[in-house]
Amino acid sequence: MPLDCMTMNTPLRRRYVMTGTRRVHLWTGGEGPALVLIHGSPGNAWLVKPLAEHLSRHFRVYAVDTPGFGCSDPLPGSTLTVASLADAYRDILDAIGLRQVAVYGTHSGAAFGLELARRHAARVSGFVLEGVPAFTLEEQQPLLAPPYMVALEPDVLGGHYSRAWTRFHDQFIWFPWHERDPAHLNEADAGTAADIHLWVEMYFQALRHDYRPAYRAAIGYGAEALAAAGEVRQPGVYLAECSDMLFSHLDRLPPPAAGQRIRRVMEAGEMPSEIAAALRSLPPSAAGVQLPEASPGSELSFFDLPHGQILVRACGGGTAAPVLLLHDAPGAGRPLTPLYAALSAHGRVLLPDLPGCGESDPLPGAVPSLADHADALAGLLRSRALPCVNVYAVGCGAALALELHARHPAMVGTLCLTGLLRVGEAERRAMIGRLAPRITLEDDGSHWYRTWLMLRDSLVHFPWYARDRGSLRRQPLDIDAYQLHAWTCDVMRQWNAYQQLVDAVLGWNSQAAIAAARDKIVIAVDPLHALHAADAAWAGSTIPSVILPADAVARARLLASTWT
Repeated sequence: MPLDCMTMNTPLRRRYVMTGTRRVHLWTGGEGPALVLIHGSPGNAWLVKPLAEHLSRHFRVYAVDTPGFGCSDPLPGSTLTVASLADAYRDILDAIGLRQVAVYGTHSGAAFGLELARRHAARVSGFVLEGVPAFTLEEQQPLLAPPYMVALEPDVLGGHYSRAWTRFHDQFIWFPWHERDPAHLNEADAGTAADIHLWVEMYFQALRHDYRPAYRAAIGYGAEALAAAGEVRQPGVYLAECSDMLFSHLDRLPPPAAGQRIRRVMEAGEMPSEIAAALRSLPPSAAGVQLPEASPGSELSFFDLPHGQILVRACGGGTAAPVLLLHDAPGAGRPLTPLYAALSAHGRVLLPDLPGCGESDPLPGAVPSLADHADALAGLLRSRALPCVNVYAVGCGAALALELHARHPAMVGTLCLTGLLRVGEAERRAMIGRLAPRITLEDDGSHWYRTWLMLRDSLVHFPWYARDRGSLRRQPLDIDAYQLHAWTCDVMRQWNAYQQLVDAVLGWNSQAAIAAARDKIVIAVDPLHALHAADAAWAGSTIPSVILPADAVARARLLASTWT
């Protein structure tokens, strides 16, 4: 749903809640009656976020990543039913603390919402369901098997990016996308580069789990969807736009019950206002509730800033000073998660995605400084009541750690630094805009492959764009397709801002910050890091050093010894 078709409201906030041992991710905001929005497959809540923002003027909205999609943990098992997913949504309502809600669902989400209303009628005050899937058995068959239903494997040569892009490019033209003939044309506009990019990104997120069991359940709902529609008695609206591939499924629904109606939307662009009007026509549900930043039992939470949010991983405990891990850029905190887990045996550990990286929003302004990033981190530490932390930081994170100490020295204990870039000003400034070049979304999807190749080349050369033999890293190399793909997705999650931290570091002079923190610094030489030789040379000075082992548990034990 395009952003320009709706008036934006206050930005929503991201939260995690726990249902048993599973994490569920959602967006929430607004005031008023509670409204849950359920997306289609294989997407996630990003699909309905613009609508949720619009509706937050009238409702307390909860745009949820269905289990197994986006950032929500999957349900167990390789075979799921719409009933089990509806029960999962009942559990989500319990976890949030909602006794009754209105429900909006689209496509797969309409199936889950309809079954929620059927199985847990007291929890649903009313519904608006867009494109309820009611496929016949004959129609289901090509949708439940390859090539339509397939898990795309990362390719060591990067070919999966063109395959995924073409799949979603074609999805805007044909349904099913692999039936490329006039009989299967979508009567809709072709997707823009931004539209297709969003679908590819959501698809890659869904592939972190196996999205197919939940998607198969929705496609196979069929006759059960018609039965459910005949049984539910809550007020509601079934609707679809004429260009929707499920528009004809409205004709398959049974006659609506009292207080229900079927709405056929014949003009493109009317759907957001039609949905809003339909929802506001329903009897109000119970009032929504606010959710805290941190959910009990979840290691993941979001720190709220005026500009946006920072994703934080936190685990461990004890009386020792907490440890703050700061990752390199471009990228996110994911590569440090093995060390994060190992360090938790020694005390409390925090691992954020730094601003503009991974799941964390960028800082405001076109060129936020390293000081801005440091102040955001200081705010995070204050919010967690952490007056002083020891730090292990890599690359751009090492520069940020030094700036954090320079601006907030009482907050920082020992600084274990790996891969701090220490070159002359002219060389640093020459790298600005090249070490992390701007990404432009291309109609052919080539930006995915270019970004993947940039990251891959950075494992071979430093800087990555150099082609002379002097730039070769000459280190043992394991180009794992899955790890490289995950790294690419980390960067693409913030494709329009990922370069901000890199450029802030390149525009910053480390000398004064090093001098101010010299008594607290330990050089942690990582033989696999691109700048290990420079670290080793630096370690030959008066600053103490350690050589990091490859194993995360041994590395954690060594680092912990430097802080005690």
